[in-house]
Amino acid sequence: MQTHFRLVTLTALFASLSVFAEQSPVNIHLDVGGGTGLDRAVPLTGATLKVDTSLIEALGPLSPSIEGFGLSSFNNFLGYLDHGAAFGAGLGLRLRLFNDEQGYFFNPGTKHRGNLWGNFYIDAHFVYAFAKVASDLGPGFDIGTGYNFSLVEALHLGPFVTFRLMGPHQVLMAGVSITFGAPDTIPAEADFDDDGVIGPSDKCPDDAGPKENNGCPIADKDKDGTPDKTDKCVDVAGPKENAGCPWGDKDNDGVMDNDDKCVDTAGPKENAGCPWGDKDKDGVLDNADKCPDQAGPKENAGCPDTDKDGDGTPDRLDACLDVAGEKDNKGCPYADTDKDGLNDRVDNCINEPGPATNQGCPEKVKQLVVITREKLVIKDKVYFDLNKATLQKRSNAMLDQIASILKQHTEINLLQVEGHTDNTGDADQNLSLSQARADAVKDYLVGQGVQAARLKSVGFGQNRPADSNETPVGRENNRRVEFNVVAN
Repeated sequence: MQTHFRLVTLTALFASLSVFAEQSPVNIHLDVGGGTGLDRAVPLTGATLKVDTSLIEALGPLSPSIEGFGLSSFNNFLGYLDHGAAFGAGLGLRLRLFNDEQGYFFNPGTKHRGNLWGNFYIDAHFVYAFAKVASDLGPGFDIGTGYNFSLVEALHLGPFVTFRLMGPHQVLMAGVSITFGAPDTIPAEADFDDDGVIGPSDKCPDDAGPKENNGCPIADKDKDGTPDKTDKCVDVAGPKENAGCPWGDKDNDGVMDNDDKCVDTAGPKENAGCPWGDKDKDGVLDNADKCPDQAGPKENAGCPDTDKDGDGTPDRLDACLDVAGEKDNKGCPYADTDKDGLNDRVDNCINEPGPATNQGCPEKVKQLVVITREKLVIKDKVYFDLNKATLQKRSNAMLDQIASILKQHTEINLLQVEGHTDNTGDADQNLSLSQARADAVKDYLVGQGVQAARLKSVGFGQNRPADSNETPVGRENNRRVEFNVVAN
């Protein structure tokens, strides 16, 4: 147990030295592993600290090396290695191949360090192992080989195998070698970034730069082509002629001040940053105004509306330019099919002549319905049984006229039949009753040949009084059915 504690302590001490070797030409290798005795099959563990240097350039790939090591046999196995442990030191050389390539496990993205070959090496040392009993250990040698791969700059990892002769004992060890501070060697003739600066003189071997900057690119933080040393706006890109600063835009119109003819007033780029004028003050800018000297609506491209037939419908909206007509008929006159002097739009009998006093129908049948743009106005009322939705027969004549009008006037796309009550009784019951009565009228009209899709029935109950509910007459007026034109 004591022996193992000493070995672990020694290993930790060796490892702590590595912090002084990072990024230096002196390389520190910590080999940790296990093995066996060859003269006697005994399992072993051990650690070795090796230090070499590449400062002596005349030796080329050979580097002088010193080492210190410690070994331990499990459970003091029959006294092997001087009661289970041995410590020693040695002096030798390391032959390093591929030394100009780091051999990264994780490619750092550079041009000359991205290989996965790694570094192969062979080293040998004359050693002396110390023992309590002089005859147990003594002088000897070791020879080993290994392969290192880089994890990050100046930190490498790989397997190793070592044969060691110590006095009468022969051992074979294998494990993992950790290397700190391996030099980043660049061949003297190398020019990886093709910038004309070669070898170690190039301080930025992966990024091209001028010789006067030691092969490093000149800093340009905002990438605007103006070097930082002369850029007055290092963090914001701008043209060289403005010392690397962007041109301003005082009026925030998107036109930079150097191109803006109206720096203080916003305007489009097409007009050099100046606003378009409006000579005739009609709200249509001159660039879009086809009549810049005469005011006119935007819908007519700034030109005044004309009305050739004088019917109040502008020519641009008039479908009958040479004939006066109605605005709601695109400036065209309504037809008068029966030639009775009343146009079809308000004529209850389109195909039969009749006086206007009878809504264009023969006087033999008194008309109870008047057509307007907004509704069908009835001259009588729709009668129902008391508190019911049952139509009384005295309503049929008027409803038949409404059905006839709807079948003739196909321009009425949707007629809303509305039921109303007074405020007598329960409000919810009144609402239900008004809806039922509106439905009854709709059903009657459908029965007379009106398409159901052209009718909509709605009950409003007592919510829309037409008169006061304080008098019997007012309440009578509020109990009604109306016919409103929803869509033409």
